[in-house]
Amino acid sequence: MRFALSTLIVLAIPTLARAQELAQRRVEGRVTVVAGGLVYLDIGSDAGLEPGDRGRIFPTSGGGIEITVRSVSRQSASCEFVAAPEPVDSGALVEVLVPISRAGSTQTPEHPPWSQPTAGWDPSAPLLAPAKVPTPAERATDLSGRWYAGLQSTFDHQGDEQRYLLGRTGLDATLENAFGDGDVLRFDGEFYYRRSDDSIGDSESTRRTRIDRLSWRLGDWRTNPQRIEVGRFLHSEFSQLGILDGVEYVRRTAGGDRYGASLGLLPSWSDDLQTGDDVETALFYRMYAGDQGQLSLGAALQKTWHKGASDRDALLGDLSWRPNDAWWISTSVWFDYYGSHDQPKSSGVELTELFANAMWRPSSAWGMGASFAHVRWPVLERHELPQATLETLADGVVDRASLNSWHDLTDSVRLSLRADAWESQDDSGGGAEARLGRRDWLWEQGEVAAAVFGNRGEYSDVTGLRLSASRWSSAGSWSLWYEIAELAQDDFGGDVENLTQQVLRGNWDLSIGKWWSLGLFGETYFGDEQDSQTLGFQLQRRF
Repeated sequence: MRFALSTLIVLAIPTLARAQELAQRRVEGRVTVVAGGLVYLDIGSDAGLEPGDRGRIFPTSGGGIEITVRSVSRQSASCEFVAAPEPVDSGALVEVLVPISRAGSTQTPEHPPWSQPTAGWDPSAPLLAPAKVPTPAERATDLSGRWYAGLQSTFDHQGDEQRYLLGRTGLDATLENAFGDGDVLRFDGEFYYRRSDDSIGDSESTRRTRIDRLSWRLGDWRTNPQRIEVGRFLHSEFSQLGILDGVEYVRRTAGGDRYGASLGLLPSWSDDLQTGDDVETALFYRMYAGDQGQLSLGAALQKTWHKGASDRDALLGDLSWRPNDAWWISTSVWFDYYGSHDQPKSSGVELTELFANAMWRPSSAWGMGASFAHVRWPVLERHELPQATLETLADGVVDRASLNSWHDLTDSVRLSLRADAWESQDDSGGGAEARLGRRDWLWEQGEVAAAVFGNRGEYSDVTGLRLSASRWSSAGSWSLWYEIAELAQDDFGGDVENLTQQVLRGNWDLSIGKWWSLGLFGETYFGDEQDSQTLGFQLQRRF
C-alpha cells in the first residue's frame, strides 16, 4: 500500500509541473499571531499583498501550510488556512506569491491623465478635498466565505487491523452590511461523520454538528464609534477570553483606544461545544500608540460561575509592539486570584500563564527570534481539558524557552536553526534542529531541504533526519516529506526500547479556476511498531 501511495504522488508531480504559471515574485514575512482560526502576518499592502493571494507557512517542523490572504492593511495581513487549521508558532516564515506586475505601495505609480475639466477650478481651494466616507445605506451588501467537504481514510495494520473513516463538510460565511446598517452576519459550522472498524467486526460511528460561530454585529468603525455583537462568537478584542454565547459591547475613543464589556455563557471544550453550565462576564480596555498603531497594550478582567457557584477570577494583559521594521515584540499574561476555598492553591494571586515573543529582522537576508512560556494549571470548577490531578494543580509548572534564527547564505540557500529547552516540576529536556533549504534549484518556485533534529522528552529521546521537496505557484502546489527517526524510550525493555520509525507524506493542492480548489493528501507510517496509511481529499469553493 505504501509503495502504491508513493507512486501515485510521484506520478502526480510532473502533471502539476507542466501547468501554466503566471509571472510571480515572492514576498517574505513572518507570522505574528494565530487567533480564531486566522493567521496574522507582518507584511501587507506596502509589500504588494492583496486579498485572495496564496501563500505558504514554513513551520520549524513538517511540511508547508497553505494559506490565503483574507484582508490587508499597510503593514499587516490576516490569512486563513486553505485546509484545516494547523498549529503554527509565532515567527514562522511565510512566503506569499504576488504578480510581478503588482508593485508594493513603496513605489510611486504613474498618475493617469486628468479626467475632470479644469474650468471653474478655484486655485485658492485645498488641492485635496476631504474624503467622504460612504454611509451603510450607500454601500452594497456583500457575501463572502467558503464551503468545503473532505474525506479521509486510515488503515492501521499494526497489531489488530483498524480502519478509520472521517468525513466532514462545513460552511464559513460572512454577510457584510446585511441589513443596510453597517452590520455583519457571521456563520461558521461543520458536520462530520467518524467511523472505526476492527478485525473482529466491531464498529463505532459518531455524527456531530458543530457551530463555531453564529453572530450578528451591529456598528461600523467607519461611521460609528461603538459596536455590539450577539450570538456565538470569539471575543473581538481579547481572543484569549475564548468563545462566548452572549453579547459583547465595544466602544472606540476619539484617540483610537477601545474599551467594552461582555456577558454570556462559555461553551464547554467538547466536540459539540455544549453550553449552559458556565456564565462569564468581562471588562476590558485596549490602548494604541504611534501614528500607525505600532504599540497595543490591553487588559481584561474576567469573572466566571460554574452551575451558579463562583469559579474563576482572572486578569489578562497583552502587549504588541513594533517600534520599527526590524523589531516585533509581543507578550500575553494571565493572573488568577484564589480564595481559601480554592484548594490546593494558596490564597492570593498566582501567575498562571506567560507567553513572550520577540523577533529581530535587520534585513531580508537574516533574522532571529526568541520566545518564552510559563504555564501553571488553574483551579477551575469548569471542566477543562486535560483533567489535572490535585498534585499537578498544586505544583505543576512548565517553563519553555526557544531561540531560532535564519540566514540566507546565498540568494537561493537558507540555513535555519532552532534550539529550545523546557523544565517541569519533575523533569527537564530540550531539542534542536538545523535545516538547510535551496530554492529554485531543480525547478522554479520550489524548494528542496534537509533537516537534522533531536529532542529529549520526559519519557523518550528522538534523533532523526527529515527531507522535503515542494513546488508551488498561483495555480497550485505539491510537496513531499520524508522522515526517519530513532526513538529511545525510558524504562521500556525488550524490542520496544529502541525503535526506528519512518513516515512519508505527500500532498497536492490545485486551484480550479478562480473560486474552486482541490487538495489530495496521503501519508504512510512504517518501521518498528507502526504500519499505517492515510488517504484523503478536500474540495473547497470560495465565494
